[in-house]
Amino acid sequence: MSAYSANPNESRGSEHILLATHGMKESDAAVLAAGQLSEATGRDVRVLAVLEPPPVVASEYGFVVPIEDLAEERRDALLARVRTQLSDVLGRDATWPVELRSGDPATMIASVAESLHAAVIVMGLGHHQMMDRIFGGETTLHTLRAAHTPIFAVPQSYSQLPRHAVSGVDFSGAGMAAAHAALVYVPSLTSFTLVHVAPRWDLQPTAYAEWRAEYERGVSPAFERVIRELDAPPNVTVKTVIREGKTTKELIAAVDEVGADLIVVGSKGLGFLDRVLVGSTATGVIRSAHCALFAFPVVAVDTHAVGRMAMSGAEKGRGA
Repeated sequence: MSAYSANPNESRGSEHILLATHGMKESDAAVLAAGQLSEATGRDVRVLAVLEPPPVVASEYGFVVPIEDLAEERRDALLARVRTQLSDVLGRDATWPVELRSGDPATMIASVAESLHAAVIVMGLGHHQMMDRIFGGETTLHTLRAAHTPIFAVPQSYSQLPRHAVSGVDFSGAGMAAAHAALVYVPSLTSFTLVHVAPRWDLQPTAYAEWRAEYERGVSPAFERVIRELDAPPNVTVKTVIREGKTTKELIAAVDEVGADLIVVGSKGLGFLDRVLVGSTATGVIRSAHCALFAFPVVAVDTHAVGRMAMSGAEKGRGA
């Protein structure tokens, strides 16, 4: 079942924002973002905290596996930590319902989001260092692999809803669906830069100049088509940029160059392997991003429903 309603008006009334947090300082920004997104969209927030199973370590290394009797104490401590975090970050007693689950965080977040028909998952972007990759700490990336729901992930430096987005464009349906969804679910956007990364060829200067001119002539009408299909609200300025080189590196560079505070990525694989790997570009961006990120698992979405929701969002923007 898709995470989206076929009727965009019903969707706006029934879907929730799912905030995933462990109550630690690293997710304070996610709490702030969920509150701001709730105010901007009128959606209510549900909070999910996942209690990870204790590690099982061989006794000969001198570690003792925590006994089951401690599970209830760990749950109580997690719940208290989350409620304290909500109160501290929001500056008031939060009335958001908090649910605790036990298990793998990414799997639980994806499952609860789908059962709630959540509009979007809000979570911390986290650190994506080598040790995170080795020990499975890349929760955002693992959640995108498992989820059928868009993810809005924010760094610890986050302070306000994004206004300027950068989105990679390869002129496929996946890229368009991701851009559409960003406009729908992040209504604060006022500027959208579409970035197409061209391949880099080792050519002589004259030959390169000819190739580049021919390439740009082909890309120009494709960009025009994308802008028409995006149908952004009048208050959103859409720009296009052509860069050259490695896709992930150039997208991150484009964010810095234009001063964007959101990067949009979509995963488009249809097979099992694609779902496991997410896609090299999306994976690279998630691991490299230092601004807010809107990640869109296109494979799980009814394209027609997304299109209708995007049109509804555009019409709402025009009437504002």
